[in-house]
Amino acid sequence: MDQCSFPGDEDEIYRHIVESAFDYAIFAMDLSGAVTTWNAGASKLFGYSAEEIIGQNSAIIFSFEDQLAGAALKEMRLALSTGRADDNRWHVKKDGSFFWASGLMMPLRNDAGKVYGLIKVVRDRTQSLQQDEALRASEERLQLILESAVDYAIFAFDQDGRIISWNTGASRIFGYEESEILGRDARILFLPEDREDGAPDREMMTALERGSADNERFHLRKDGSTFWGSGLTMPLRVDRKRAGFLKVLRDDTERHFAEEHQQVMVREMSHRVKNSLALVAAMLAMQARSAKEPEASRALRDAEARVGTIAQVHDQLWRQPHVETVDLSEFLSSLCQRLEQSSALHRVSIDADGCVVDADRAIQIALLVNELVTNAFKHAYPAVHGVVTVNARCAGDEIRLEIFDNGRGLPPDFSPGETNGRSLGMKIVRGLVQQLKAELRIENRQPGAGFVIRMPKDG
Repeated sequence: MDQCSFPGDEDEIYRHIVESAFDYAIFAMDLSGAVTTWNAGASKLFGYSAEEIIGQNSAIIFSFEDQLAGAALKEMRLALSTGRADDNRWHVKKDGSFFWASGLMMPLRNDAGKVYGLIKVVRDRTQSLQQDEALRASEERLQLILESAVDYAIFAFDQDGRIISWNTGASRIFGYEESEILGRDARILFLPEDREDGAPDREMMTALERGSADNERFHLRKDGSTFWGSGLTMPLRVDRKRAGFLKVLRDDTERHFAEEHQQVMVREMSHRVKNSLALVAAMLAMQARSAKEPEASRALRDAEARVGTIAQVHDQLWRQPHVETVDLSEFLSSLCQRLEQSSALHRVSIDADGCVVDADRAIQIALLVNELVTNAFKHAYPAVHGVVTVNARCAGDEIRLEIFDNGRGLPPDFSPGETNGRSLGMKIVRGLVQQLKAELRIENRQPGAGFVIRMPKDG
């Protein structure tokens, strides 16, 4: 590596420093303002060569408006009187273009301490100014949005829960003015029972772990009244560092009570449908008992069982929190228990995965299980005790339903591929399989028979 000797002359070192500062315009002027020195950085920034600018008044780099206002002279006087003058303004290049400059002017003194001129250091800060203006405009727009969002409470709180910002919407919804809520614990907005249960802290923890946390609960206003708040809590970060949380919330009390009312109405209607179906089943049972023909009696009892199965679905629907869906495991277990109770000779074994299906599919699956289990009672074990097994497996988007027994098996004249079916029961089974968009496989297992249905979880 080549080595150069360090200059011994201190003035030479300073000259090299000035000439090497390409990103800074550094130039000197006499007390009248005429330029006396001009470094390479000044040539690069202003576009004038040293030969073009030396001897000219430094006011040439100021805008016309600043020249009329005497800005160059004022800057020199301030530097001479106070020892420095900051300069943040638009300057003019040789080609007439403008740039935002940030600079400093200082007096030059000789060894005796007498001022003989001034030195000025200037840097192009146009990009920084544009970024600052863009940031300020963005902040102003954000502030305007926050203040205009009167239907939403938007506020931030630090990691300890202390509120650090509060918009107009928050004042309107909660009743606290910004001056009286800033610095207070955001937990005061929760109901006492939710605070004791740790709901605010769980919400913050969920927001940190998942990126956001739903906020659906009753909240507390300043006057002690409550409202149903619907919103979101998100982590707040500044320079990639965790700084607290941002909460966006709206008053959804009207919608919440409307949905509750709708749920009550749906449950009431479902309950009435169930009672009506139970009445129909009772009438069918009465007709079955009074029927003189055995075949007619059996048909009426089969119809009673089918209507009773539908009634049971409605009974379960109105009793559970969500009337639109049914847990397949609980539902099939209850259904099989009722089927077992309807027979003095037979037992039903159930093994089903937990799986949520919509109510319409639940009714169809219930009717399908009802047909296949009652068929097994009649044909697999016509005069002896027996067990019918029901298995339901959920894998991804598919449900695999299997009903089998260890009885006599399928009759010799039964055709698994038969589409019409000879009995009403098999016609119903095939019709339900089609409605469920399922595939049916019938197996003669010897002993017993098996019915395997594969269906999509969602219709």
